[in-house]
Amino acid sequence: MSANAIRARVTRRSFQLELDLAWDERVLVVFGPSGAGKSTLFEVVLGLHPDARPLVRIGGTLLDDPDLRRRTPLERRGLGWVPQDMLLFPHLTVKENLRFGVARSSGSRPLMGSGSQPLLETAIEVLELGPLLARRVDEISGGERQRVAMGRALASAPRALLLDEPLASLDLALRARVLPYLLRVRDELDLPILYITHDPDEAMIVGDRAVVIDAGRVVADGPPARVLWSRAVLPLSEALGLENVLEARVLETATDHLIARTPGGLRLTVPCPTPLAPQHTLRLGLRAQDILIAADPPGRISARNVLDARVVTLETATDGVLVHVDAGEPLVAKITRAAADALELAPGARVHLVIKSQALRRLA
Repeated sequence: MSANAIRARVTRRSFQLELDLAWDERVLVVFGPSGAGKSTLFEVVLGLHPDARPLVRIGGTLLDDPDLRRRTPLERRGLGWVPQDMLLFPHLTVKENLRFGVARSSGSRPLMGSGSQPLLETAIEVLELGPLLARRVDEISGGERQRVAMGRALASAPRALLLDEPLASLDLALRARVLPYLLRVRDELDLPILYITHDPDEAMIVGDRAVVIDAGRVVADGPPARVLWSRAVLPLSEALGLENVLEARVLETATDHLIARTPGGLRLTVPCPTPLAPQHTLRLGLRAQDILIAADPPGRISARNVLDARVVTLETATDGVLVHVDAGEPLVAKITRAAADALELAPGARVHLVIKSQALRRLA
């Protein structure tokens, strides 16, 4: 039996959500476009659709089961929910907002974090909220408010964390600032997380598993990178901004760039207007169409990244060919059908990838 499961059928006038999911991974990302049914899924988990006769099991705890006539009231579910609009109290200080989370705790879990540290203190530490505690919520930035919303949810000692598009209201710069805190919550607190997003980069960075929903149905389920590049999901993923996502650590910095290395050994030159310390972790986005493929080693060239690779598979897309390669890290390049034919690409072929440093975009 899986630790987590959701089964439900929600019918509205012009929409129907039908789900039967089970998973053991700690972070499940629910991915899809607006109107696909992602938020309705969360409403089922929160117990807001009893007429759907749902089965809900989170973190090994059975919350709803129609066969057993079990239905757990919302206030006793022990779920830390961060909605899109955050629902903070603007006239209260950050500390008062966090304490409200403690006051609302159902006591379903001990109020403790790692070791013997109270969970509220752990949340303040992980999210770096200490300098903000005395400030009113209406005096801090959008990214800071998002961190407070996550802190308040954690302060309630939840059995699981539900994050509904937590970065959607932030611009790209603020997303890049908040994402590392979210990843610290994922990595340092032992909590199951359900994470809604329509951003494929977030899905690949945050998730252990991805479920893709479109028009109320699950259309794909599995490891995020594999699922989002799959033929069934690709048109949707590309429309929402699908990229290759790479994690790398800084090796050295120069005046306007840095050298970083991925876990698979790729050395990349990345633009960097401000120096970063060695070992700093980067998460980089790279569009498939920004990867050039050469059959022969390129000569003198302005592009700073030339990588040896092996073709794994080729897939025909609606407007080109997706070339899946192994360059020490799995990457996907998108080229025209004519280019693929001219290069005589086939599985196993050795190729050279050409990537301009400016094509590598820092996500966090």
